[in-house]
Amino acid sequence: MAKILVAFFNCMNDPENPNAMPIFYEAFIRGLDRAGNQVAVFSHGMFGMDFWEIDPMTKASIQQLDPDICFIFNNSFFDISDVVDCPIVIYEVDSPRYFANKSSIRKNPDRYLYYIFQEDSRKTLQEEYGISPSKIFWVPFFSEVYADPMLEQTTNISFIGSLFAAGDTETFGSFIKSSPSTEEVGMMRQCLQELEKNPQVTATELVYKYNITSELVARHLNLPQLLMMLSGEKRLRVLSSVAELGLDLYGTENWQNTYYFHSNLNMSYINKKVYSIEQNQDIYNTSKIGINVSHLQATSGFPWRVMDIMASNACLVTDYHADFERLFGNIPIPTYDSTGEAYTVCRQLLNDEKRRSEIVAQCQEVIDRKYRFKHLLPKLEENSGVKLHV
Repeated sequence: MAKILVAFFNCMNDPENPNAMPIFYEAFIRGLDRAGNQVAVFSHGMFGMDFWEIDPMTKASIQQLDPDICFIFNNSFFDISDVVDCPIVIYEVDSPRYFANKSSIRKNPDRYLYYIFQEDSRKTLQEEYGISPSKIFWVPFFSEVYADPMLEQTTNISFIGSLFAAGDTETFGSFIKSSPSTEEVGMMRQCLQELEKNPQVTATELVYKYNITSELVARHLNLPQLLMMLSGEKRLRVLSSVAELGLDLYGTENWQNTYYFHSNLNMSYINKKVYSIEQNQDIYNTSKIGINVSHLQATSGFPWRVMDIMASNACLVTDYHADFERLFGNIPIPTYDSTGEAYTVCRQLLNDEKRRSEIVAQCQEVIDRKYRFKHLLPKLEENSGVKLHV
């Protein structure tokens, strides 16, 4: 048995369930617990923010636990490098661009191990943080959703996810309100187009590539926030395009405000808190299609939603990611490159039950064979040197 500290940003708030958390963290913690470990969970509501000095109460609590290993997702927690003596794993679930306490990592990069879900992050960690390749380990996501062959698919398409936050447009809004010139608007447009194509680009690279001579433009190149804004726009476009086919939309409450963008999409929203394994499982198992619209930061890798859909009765429809071939071989996962293609792919699958069922069976098989928590556990142990099962 190991004593394990798990820390992460928790976007879930359910007054009826103080232990509410996103499905991935629930499955991760449940898996560690069932393997016989003692798990202490520290969750909070601060995304993309640096942490101040650790408070005495939290420090004492951690020292009393005396963990054998710490898993800190996106490094979103206090700097505990001097609080514990055990391995600290910075576990990627978004991208290094959204890591907290970046200065602490750069100050002492060898203090940590780094678990990444997409290979594109390896280069970023080495070049921007000075991390040794021997400290970086590729660890794919997993799913603890299970299919139920007895359930009928009563929903055509489902999506569970965030519209991101209103604050994600603050940088761009500030730029527009500053009355940029036509030339400055052109510069910003070039930067946004490049960011959509290459989400790993840096602000310095944009300045040099597009000869950004305007201080106004350079000052507003807050790339994490601009990426959030662009990803929200992408999600709105794709989901709007398939809404008329019969979409059940779950997630953050700001989906209710999409009436100004697309009334049909707004009417697809079901105002119900969905976060647990069982809730996600029920929705996907009663859906013919589970659609994925990734954040732009997910380049070669993809959201954990993908494997949850693949494990269920629903047929995955998704934007393309290079790791599909690496992880899933020749499974013909239906993908789209545009809003029009997303609509066409979904309509074809809804009209071809034989093809839909064949894809679902192949996806379920590969998840059961390779991507359950029981398959992840040996990788966590091997990379860290800490035994995590009884």
